[in-house]
Amino acid sequence: MQGVTEWTGAAMADDRPGERALLARARAGDTAAMEDLLKANERPLFSLCCGILGNTNDAEDAVQESFFRALRTLHRFRGDSGFRTWLYRIALNTCLEWKRARRPVDSLSTSAAVSPSPEAQVLRNLRISEALLSLLPRYRAVWLLKELEGWSVAEIASVMRCNEKRIQNELYKARMMLAEWREREAQGDTR
Repeated sequence: MQGVTEWTGAAMADDRPGERALLARARAGDTAAMEDLLKANERPLFSLCCGILGNTNDAEDAVQESFFRALRTLHRFRGDSGFRTWLYRIALNTCLEWKRARRPVDSLSTSAAVSPSPEAQVLRNLRISEALLSLLPRYRAVWLLKELEGWSVAEIASVMRCNEKRIQNELYKARMMLAEWREREAQGDTR
């Protein structure tokens, strides 16, 4: 088992206050520390999973599966990246595995004119979700991490285990696809 003192510098770049101590306690079998580590990441992981999978039930299941995988393999966490990065990588891989296993994807369908009413807002949000679902899962993940979670390109590249240039290209493609969707939406074409 690797000691906490070995997790220094860039390896813990996304270290949150007290995370190293929690990791040490969790590795020693402290269930309260494990729970604290996971609880701190539950909402952002849920947002990521929901964005990739397209519905809350699957997202909740994916978060739980990700937590289970993280707890089962915590002893193998080397600290080459921060805990958050490692946990997001697990969640991303879980979601992408599920997407591959569940093709074709059910898409959300809506029909209504855009208006300022609450019902129209809900429908618009559903159509935006549909636009996100039209992206390849990898592009969707990159876009969600960058635009909704506020991650840097370097952080995303670390999670997705590729270079920053590839992330920039995928982010560009995702943005272009969503811009095309917005243009069709403005013209009333909701294919």
